[in-house]
Amino acid sequence: MITNKRSIVFVFCVILLAAIPVCVAVAGENGKVPVITVLERTTEPLLKADRPWEERGIGIDQALRIGDQWHLWYAAFDHGYRTDNDCYLCYARSKDGVSWEKPTLGIYSYKGNKDNNILMFGFNLATIIFDEKAPAAERFKGVGARMVEPQREWWVYGATSPDGLRWKVLDEPLLKKNSDTGNICIHDGDVYRLYVRMWSGWSDRPYTGKRVVGYTESATFGGFPDPVVILKPDKDDPSDFQFYNSATTKIKDDLYLMFPSGYFAKSGTSLVYAAFSRDGKRFRRLERKPLLDLGKGFDSKGVYVATGATPGEKPGTYWFYYGGTALPHDIESSKVRSDGGIGRFLLRIVD
Repeated sequence: MITNKRSIVFVFCVILLAAIPVCVAVAGENGKVPVITVLERTTEPLLKADRPWEERGIGIDQALRIGDQWHLWYAAFDHGYRTDNDCYLCYARSKDGVSWEKPTLGIYSYKGNKDNNILMFGFNLATIIFDEKAPAAERFKGVGARMVEPQREWWVYGATSPDGLRWKVLDEPLLKKNSDTGNICIHDGDVYRLYVRMWSGWSDRPYTGKRVVGYTESATFGGFPDPVVILKPDKDDPSDFQFYNSATTKIKDDLYLMFPSGYFAKSGTSLVYAAFSRDGKRFRRLERKPLLDLGKGFDSKGVYVATGATPGEKPGTYWFYYGGTALPHDIESSKVRSDGGIGRFLLRIVD
């Protein structure tokens, strides 16, 4: 359902729009009815492309608040882009989650110069896991996808880091199945839950049919069995509708939220929808209406939510970050200039 409330203007370093709250609810398997309300949403990007290695554009990966420090890992592309392998993993930090600094790290040499915030090239981490109980060298874990030859498939790979800045990519892939999107991994007790891209025609060959969300799990950070489909379009969806990603986040022990981008192939646009689960495996869509519609600026053609929920000031509220684009999907690369940006929205969850 949609409820009308007075608009609130929230100004904090950038202008945030308190849009008319969008509420969605559905009866859960345990009888509970989670109610999700969007309270505020960015109207201007918190982080935008303004460096040479970002000249094609940037996208969101993940934001984490550890203690008093906010950390942001994001993807950047210049005009050397040919495939998603041609990606720079970059880092930014903040004291408030709004004003972000791109520090000079001196880690990666871009065109002979290390005065940049680049962590590595050729591997984009869509999930960052911080585990203070892990061995020091593996305090951070990351999950992404790399194209492998001659299969021309995107296999899921992992990486480890002691500080979130210096990464070692694991030699063995986590999953030898095509998953060409932002793959999400949640370390949940004694299991790693992995949410990946699948295609409805997967049994024949990669990239056939429609994009759907798959799930697999493992007791270790590796050796994941073949995933199974857990979210897909149905007969009531438009014929060109697909689920582009998952953006799965664990809120508490019996509540997992998924914010997949619903991709419309005819227009090349992506809106954010919502689903929930009590066990992290079986998800149910909340409504047919999108949770986040297209914006009017940097996110006017596509919105892609990142995994991770950061508690807000009030109980039951959480910040979620997202990448926006002002260009339709699959536009020719040479025409793109500093596309997109990173925004966030505040969600109230009543369960």
